[in-house]
Amino acid sequence: MPLRPTDTDVLSDICMSVALQNYGFLYVDQVTDQLRSEYESADKSPLKASSLSATDIKKAMENVAGDEYSKLQRLRTGVYYYDPFGTGNGEDIATELTTLFRQQLVVTGEELRSRFDLAIDDIDFFTDELADRNLVRRIATGERDYYTIGSQLKEQAGEAGVAARLSQRATKGKLTHGELEKEISVSATADVIRYLETQDFIIDLDGEYLVKTAIDEYATKLADQLTERVTEAFGESGYVMPEREYRQLLVTEIKERTDVLEREPGLRDTVVEHVETTLAEGSGETGESYPGIVVDEDAGMAVHEEQFDEKIDSHAEELSRQVLADSMASTPSQMVETVRSDIDALTLATDPDANEYVQREIEAATREKIEEEF
Repeated sequence: MPLRPTDTDVLSDICMSVALQNYGFLYVDQVTDQLRSEYESADKSPLKASSLSATDIKKAMENVAGDEYSKLQRLRTGVYYYDPFGTGNGEDIATELTTLFRQQLVVTGEELRSRFDLAIDDIDFFTDELADRNLVRRIATGERDYYTIGSQLKEQAGEAGVAARLSQRATKGKLTHGELEKEISVSATADVIRYLETQDFIIDLDGEYLVKTAIDEYATKLADQLTERVTEAFGESGYVMPEREYRQLLVTEIKERTDVLEREPGLRDTVVEHVETTLAEGSGETGESYPGIVVDEDAGMAVHEEQFDEKIDSHAEELSRQVLADSMASTPSQMVETVRSDIDALTLATDPDANEYVQREIEAATREKIEEEF
């Protein structure tokens, strides 16, 4: 024992600083020389020991950790922990985890231990610390635990999140079993896949997996498959049908091609709405041709816009030209009245409500053309 006592305040500060260089862990046997050197060069009271032996350091550390107000936590003999998160010094850990999860979707405890250069006995303590702070999420399996990115780290890491990574790897919103296994890249593949399903990241579609955050891409693929049939159905209906009938058409056609609506009933509206949105476009970003089915929500009607507009314009042009040439009416309203019976006689859609909608649109278009020429 030194003639003068150890300056435990100085030693404590040095230990906490050194611990932060190793993600909060202090292995005294590994850093004894560093602790001694920094202690000797530090400002101390003349009444305190100017130098310390390895034994002095270990004894002093036991006393420091035993103080109820100490921020150093004794894990076992010669091993201490200084919480970097509680002191706002967890950035290095978050950075390492982000880098790791950008490389791998799922990691083992051993990979975390190796990444942070920890003793085997400390990995459970460390992963508990990470999980408590939502930096990692534990995936429990029969033999061992695996880890993926946690919600708190996902907010910081962005593209390293599970959903983001799966979306990036998916093709048209889906992954094959082999692609998912490759992405997981750990031995307990089945357990991890089951975890991803229970956490609503993926949906099993008999050997393929729908990535829920890539549902819009999947819906685009469905829209590609439905384009011909939807175009045909609108041609048969007169290029217009009630919105409810259109929705049912989409549901029926989707069910003929995939069982996603049965497997995940909660996604029904989402999938159908995405397909509907895609089919409303004239063309996709990469040149795909879509029919342009537009829903008039006020009227509750869906129309094949280009064909429908051509039909309305054609009839309105013919009626307006006829009345402008032959009618003795003196106002546009009187002229429209003279052709109302002709409009009412038109049957241009298979559904009665849709046909009335067509008649109203023709009347409005006819009135507009007459007013332009009057």
